[in-house]
Amino acid sequence: MLKKCSNYGPVKNNILIFKLIFFAIALSFQNSAQSQIISGKVKTIRLVTAEEEKITIKGFPKLQVDEQVLTDNNNNQVLEANETAKLELKISNTGNKVAKNVRIDLKQANEKLKGLLFDSSVDLGDLQPGERKNATLVIAADDNIHKTTAYFSINVLEEAGFNIPPIYVDIPVNPLITPLTLSWDSPDIEDTTVFKSNIPIQIRIKSGSSIKKVTLFNNDIIQISDFNRQKIKDGYILSLPLTLSGGQNKIEVKVENEDNKTVSGTRKIYYQGEKRLALLIGNSDYIYGGSLSNPVNDVRAMAEALKEVGFEVMKYENLQQKDMKKSIDDFGKNLYGYDVGLFYYAGHGIQSDGFNYLIPVESQLLAYEDVEYDCVRADRILRKMEYASTDVNVLILDACRDNPFERKWSRSASGKGLAFMDAPSGSIIAYATSPGTTAADGSGKNGLYTEALLKYIQKGGLQIEEVFKNVRKEVEEKSSGKQTPWESTSLKGYFYFKRKF
Repeated sequence: MLKKCSNYGPVKNNILIFKLIFFAIALSFQNSAQSQIISGKVKTIRLVTAEEEKITIKGFPKLQVDEQVLTDNNNNQVLEANETAKLELKISNTGNKVAKNVRIDLKQANEKLKGLLFDSSVDLGDLQPGERKNATLVIAADDNIHKTTAYFSINVLEEAGFNIPPIYVDIPVNPLITPLTLSWDSPDIEDTTVFKSNIPIQIRIKSGSSIKKVTLFNNDIIQISDFNRQKIKDGYILSLPLTLSGGQNKIEVKVENEDNKTVSGTRKIYYQGEKRLALLIGNSDYIYGGSLSNPVNDVRAMAEALKEVGFEVMKYENLQQKDMKKSIDDFGKNLYGYDVGLFYYAGHGIQSDGFNYLIPVESQLLAYEDVEYDCVRADRILRKMEYASTDVNVLILDACRDNPFERKWSRSASGKGLAFMDAPSGSIIAYATSPGTTAADGSGKNGLYTEALLKYIQKGGLQIEEVFKNVRKEVEEKSSGKQTPWESTSLKGYFYFKRKF
């Protein structure tokens, strides 16, 4: 019994030793699968998972935009109306797998612009790993484009979804380049005379872009005023109110548009502020003395001409004696407060005993002695002008025609034509022909004298004496020296029918 018991202990120990040896061998085998002993060093080999092994074997494409260049016809990096530009891109694949069916989409990032055309998509096909391809997208603008900036997004897409984030590009767009020009509607001539202090200035602006600023100058001083702007097809019409100062006014308008281009224009305006009143009488239809062709036409034409040079006009035709006297009296009353008074008469006139008379249309003048009672003395109007205290008085008598009544008289008139009259201070008296001679009625629409007078009244820059000198020269030439207009003057200052700057 003891012997058996004493042998059990050694056997149990042997079994334990055997198990330890087996465990060490198994552990050694496991470690040998992960390391190798090379020259006394251990090289570790990392175990990879199945998912990692799949990615490493398969790979993926990687797209990128290497370069983008906009080329337009003018090489100014601005797309203009009726111009075509090219957006050139370089696309490369830096991945390790083929990029299938690569496509470039071009889209407007802002709202769709009228007049803008472009390629919305370009196909590049497949891109091999490391391959680069060029792509060109055409962008064009027609003549309806307006000034703006076109914003685009560039999207590079691939079949399997290996896309890149959108790239954004902005392209300035300009409309059709229209030269910035300025033209005048009013005043329509460069140098003019006006007779009202408040006048409208109206100009036309042609511009490819909106008007940013308008400045109005008068004699180099900025005028602060509102203006109306009317859009027209190729620009604007601008209306600007202007108050003139007396005398010379140099008007300048400067315009600036959104393209920062400027244009200016000038006008010279003389504001003639004198108050002027004219009385015009034309007698053509004589009951007993026959008809004259031109006097009524003459007063109508003179009325228009004098209105053009700032006169208020009282015009009468074919007046009888009482009406002639009343018109003269009314003119005298109205003349108070005016600076200039003018009387013009066309019709029959006569001198008697050194006085000049204007013949009304109903006068019979059966005898020479009737002249004083049936006609109107010309100096009646001179007295009315003197009493009104006007600065300048002008008396124009186109009344030196042959006397149709004289053949009935037992005695002749004291002289042909009209007599010379002294001009009161501040006055000028003008005759169609020299004292004591007659003038022709004329064969045209207006009498020879009035025709020339109409011409020079409306010519700017002539003093009144120069006007009548020019009239005299023209009448003498056209009448071959048979008719010589005449003036008597005592003017104290300078008078212009129409001033010039």
